[in-house]
Amino acid sequence: MSAAIAWLDRFAWWQRASPRERAIVGGGVAVVVAAIAVSVIVLPLRDALAHAPAERAQRKALLAQAEQRAAIIQTIPPQPPAAVDARTAIERALDRHGIARGDATIDTANDRIALTLPATRIADVAAVVDALMRDGLRVNAATLAARADSADVRAEIAFARTDR
Repeated sequence: MSAAIAWLDRFAWWQRASPRERAIVGGGVAVVVAAIAVSVIVLPLRDALAHAPAERAQRKALLAQAEQRAAIIQTIPPQPPAAVDARTAIERALDRHGIARGDATIDTANDRIALTLPATRIADVAAVVDALMRDGLRVNAATLAARADSADVRAEIAFARTDR
């Protein structure tokens, strides 16, 4: 408090003020500071505490509703995948991974699903197989042979439809 009074002593109007006037100004400042403290700290805190039980009940109701919805979703049986056309799925996977269709041999005759890639990277083979697994085809047999003239491999892959 003495630091505030020392600061006020620099002003001529404060030095001219009587002790009674100084007390009135000091009391007025104290009232203003108290009003600001009440309006900034006490009232918002009181309102938050008053609304807390209702907000907690609302959050609990929302949580219970979310739990009910999750339980309902878990009881829904998974839908079987739609029948996939093997040739279309293979061509889509080749296109997606930048492998030219002309470089691949696709055989879907007589319930046989086979793909031959004469020169490709192993990473591309893995990406195509992964994409076809998502489309409902699984690898039945695979042969990868290293090529002597490059880092590529020859891939011969037989697929079967998954029964999910």
